This record gives sequence, structure tokens and C-alpha cells, in this order.
Amino acid sequence: MANLSEINIETTTQFEIVDITKGVAEAVAKSKVKSGAAVVFCPHTTAAVRVNHNEPLLKQDIMKMLYRTAPIDINYAHDLFEIRTKIEPGERSNGHAHVKAFLLGDSETVPVEGGKLLLGERQSIFFVELDGGRKRRVYIQILGS
Repeated sequence: MANLSEINIETTTQFEIVDITKGVAEAVAKSKVKSGAAVVFCPHTTAAVRVNHNEPLLKQDIMKMLYRTAPIDINYAHDLFEIRTKIEPGERSNGHAHVKAFLLGDSETVPVEGGKLLLGERQSIFFVELDGGRKRRVYIQILGS
């Protein structure tokens, strides 16, 4: 049995960590799957999905680490529009966001048991915006029985 749901998100700033745990839990409940897994997938190349602690100071620490690892103010070949091919109209200089997303990853898989997500006591599921504000979506595929 497989069930697909979608969460729509509208970000307002360049970097945001959005807690989507409630939406994923609702998708699990709606699916009626009692035992299996929830695959949470982001179909965007400048955003990510991660599991971690929903604590404001930790979220600041994560942002600082990502911006140290892939700063905005260095040259990315991706942003050289004069030599790059297949550029979309209105495309942004966002090489930094692609690198951050590559490091973070586009999905998480969370076990489901008893019809509930098996997250740790302090774990939440996050959509991580790296090139906002934008309209985004996240897919949740519930697998199991």
C-alpha cells in the first residue's frame, strides 16, 4: 500500500528552517498505514529536508555553519550566466544554495509504527529553504500496511 501527500510551503526569507512534522504526521494518519515508513522528499535543488531538534539557537548554529561552508559572497561557476547554458528567464545567482542543498540532502525516511512517526523525543522534520522566498512543495510517500 502506498499513499502520496503534498505539503505546500511559502517561504519569505533566503534561509528558513520550517518545521513540517505536523503535516507529515497528518499524512501518516490519513494514509491509515500502521507499520512502514514515511519518505519525505523535496523536489527542489535549492532546498532540503532534514531531521533535528527544533530549538531556535540550534537553528541559528546550523545557519551559521552552512553559510561558513558555502558562503554567498564567493564565486560559483553556476552563477556565471554569460558562459552557462540552459538558463531560465529570471534565474537567480544561487550557486551557494545548490551547494548547501547538495550537502544537506533532499529527503528523510522516518519509520512508522502504530500509525505514528517514530521520531525521537526531540526530533522534528524540517524543510530547509536555502534560496527563498519562494513557493515550495514537499512530497510525503507513506509505504507499509
